[in-house]
Amino acid sequence: MTNENDSPSRETARHTRLAIVWTVLGSLGTLAIFPYILTLNPSLLDEVTLPLPVVVLVSVLQTGLLLLLSSWVGLRLGAVVGLDSPLLRAWVYHTERPVIAFRKLVIAIFTGFFGGFFILLLDKLFQPFMPSTVQVAEISIEPWKGLLASFYGGITEELLMRLFLMTLITWLIWKIFQKGQGAPTALVFWIAIVAAALLFGAGHLPTAADLWPLTTMVVTRTILLNAVGGIAFGFFYWRWGLEYAVIAHFFADIAIHGFGGI
Repeated sequence: MTNENDSPSRETARHTRLAIVWTVLGSLGTLAIFPYILTLNPSLLDEVTLPLPVVVLVSVLQTGLLLLLSSWVGLRLGAVVGLDSPLLRAWVYHTERPVIAFRKLVIAIFTGFFGGFFILLLDKLFQPFMPSTVQVAEISIEPWKGLLASFYGGITEELLMRLFLMTLITWLIWKIFQKGQGAPTALVFWIAIVAAALLFGAGHLPTAADLWPLTTMVVTRTILLNAVGGIAFGFFYWRWGLEYAVIAHFFADIAIHGFGGI
């Protein structure tokens, strides 16, 4: 962990380039999800008055600004509590040769991919109890659109939910209950992991509301299905670094969107 009393200019320089690189990647992820969004909500085309390329450009730029701020704050606070993006940091700042642990990489891919199929299984178990709507039955997501959407989930969502939100929650709990002394305990990290995962699930409720009425079953399904993956991604971020959370989330979305077609 770094010293919170480091000069502001030094801390800004220490994280800015890495935040910019993550912002570019996250913005590309935002661009990649548009075919998926327009298939899921085709009525969006009728609601916009500007040409679609302009709408896409504005959305990507807005998200990019949010990602830049969120990434920098996450990296800055992460340096204090021991959370980071070590592989990309080493590559960006040429501080050391980035070493990707093969075992960790395989675990992240395996957990994400088969975790995605587990989420699909949970979704099937919930189906008999979900409100029936014609709209849901008519939706069919082509695999290539699901593949592109996976970049948004893997990169953009991880920047917002793990690098920013989970780090912020960790830092706040550490400052309040540990008075900013020593390294955060495992309990602090686990609370932050679960809280960020539940908020990640709750963040999908507006999309669910476009498909179903928000009954208790719909809310439970939406939060649970998304939180399951979020807990695993948060664990990888804590123990191994943001890159492994990104990889796990990407392969989970490959299974869900690419193979599951949802």
